[in-house]
Amino acid sequence: MKPARLVILIFSLFTLSNMAKGGDIVSTPADLRIYEAYIKQFEKQKDKPFEEIFINTAKYFLGKPYVASTLEVPGTERMVVNLREFDCTTFVENCIALSQVIKSGDFSYDNYLQTLITMRYRDGEVAGYTSRLHYTSDWIYENEKHGLLRNISSEIGGEKVKKDVNFMTTHPQLYKHLKGNAQNIEKLDKIEKNISKRNAYEILPTAAIYNSQQKIKTGDIIVFATSIAGLDYSHIGIAYWQKEELHFIHASSKARQVIIEQKTLLEYCQTSKSCTGVTVLRINQE
Repeated sequence: MKPARLVILIFSLFTLSNMAKGGDIVSTPADLRIYEAYIKQFEKQKDKPFEEIFINTAKYFLGKPYVASTLEVPGTERMVVNLREFDCTTFVENCIALSQVIKSGDFSYDNYLQTLITMRYRDGEVAGYTSRLHYTSDWIYENEKHGLLRNISSEIGGEKVKKDVNFMTTHPQLYKHLKGNAQNIEKLDKIEKNISKRNAYEILPTAAIYNSQQKIKTGDIIVFATSIAGLDYSHIGIAYWQKEELHFIHASSKARQVIIEQKTLLEYCQTSKSCTGVTVLRINQE
């Protein structure tokens, strides 16, 4: 896309959304076309149960490419809309946001943007790189706080595990907006310390998945805990029961696309080098 065309699109999206807290929107005409096509296909599903809309939405994107770091744009932090390709987190976020739009009956692009921003950014405000909820622990905490979801891990046999979070600040060279940026590192260090102080890391250990999996529903969010020092989670997907076996739908870095995982949830965790278990989240429904 030519730079001038992108600037015009950013301006038009910002004007359309009229979001005082949103800042500039980064997108392409293809994203708008995908959104419009999705709404046209799904608007009649408004009265279906949320979990059905949610799973249908996840399946709608099967085969879409996996691309890492889709939110990392040059310059200052901006809201990124990308429905053409996903990493594991943006896939789940977009499926939730789009499903909520359908269920709400307000199919406007503005509603979609506001829903996505509220989910992705602390206090629903794009206010620099560290305002984005980089750690899944922080994402869970903030989205529980405003009523989007609840962590049911302890209810189904999980346990609270103490883990200090500091991976990003101890590996700033891995992040373009941290490398050489002392201000962002300092801000993120405070965020990491707050996450660690909460001690809210609730995990269903891999060994407990088999006995607890019947309590996990299609449409629950599955977050994969990791043994990597300083890091809370390494992956995220959507629970999906298929042929009486618990699988999940995710943007797979291995398959390079959105897939229904062939391995069961238990098999996936058992064969992973770093998975220590899962956190299970349930979307609150009106």
